[in-house]
Amino acid sequence: MATAITGYEAPQMSIGRVFERAFATIAHNPLVVLAIAVVLGGIPSALVAYLGHAFRADALASTADRAAVWGAMFFSWVLSIVIGAIVQGAMTRATVAEADHQRASFAECVAAGARVFLPLIGVALLFGLGIMVGTILLIIPGIIVMVMWSVAAPAVVVERDGVLSALSRSQDLTKGHRWKIFGLFLVLLVIYVVVFSVLGLIGLSSLRASAAGQFTVVNFIASLISSALINLLWGTIQPSLYVELRQANDGGSLDSLEDIFA
Repeated sequence: MATAITGYEAPQMSIGRVFERAFATIAHNPLVVLAIAVVLGGIPSALVAYLGHAFRADALASTADRAAVWGAMFFSWVLSIVIGAIVQGAMTRATVAEADHQRASFAECVAAGARVFLPLIGVALLFGLGIMVGTILLIIPGIIVMVMWSVAAPAVVVERDGVLSALSRSQDLTKGHRWKIFGLFLVLLVIYVVVFSVLGLIGLSSLRASAAGQFTVVNFIASLISSALINLLWGTIQPSLYVELRQANDGGSLDSLEDIFA
């Protein structure tokens, strides 16, 4: 017995398992995760894009007030972060349930995110600002911040940590796995490029309409679809990465995860 315990090794992090868990969450609970991606993510994001575009167009047409334009862009960025926090909280609940071979309802997912809504926004703001500042400082620091804090949001939802504790927890969980996490992000980047290239080929490209100063129905639908896809993919990948890192760092034991939501 002693020899078996001494020889035990925690499972290594696997990018393949991260994607398997994310896609399993979508496949086994499609109505809930699609509702989260579309209702909580896609529609609000499309509305923010429309209102932000309209405000910027009015400001440029009437007063050419650049401060107002920058203000609208900043406000849209903050709203996007709030929307992302709501989606991430709900998606984390669905993904953790899948890891325990259960299905969470839409109401359970929303409630899980609502309980830690403010810390999630705090983490999202610091995450966004950290990447922005790091990117300004020759890009590489921004990538480092993105990798180190990549699972802070799921840590807030699952472990009920505060903002700073969740960021610290993410740094601990990602330590020793950061090159693999960076590789995961590169794979996601390729997926995003392929998906949006396909959307552009079938005519759902929002860039041409925006450049022409218009925000058409097609433009709105494109924004909704692209936002929903981003929320669906990243919303399941991020908590799947968190679960994978918990397995790798805590000896493969996830018995306590679902108990948190009981």
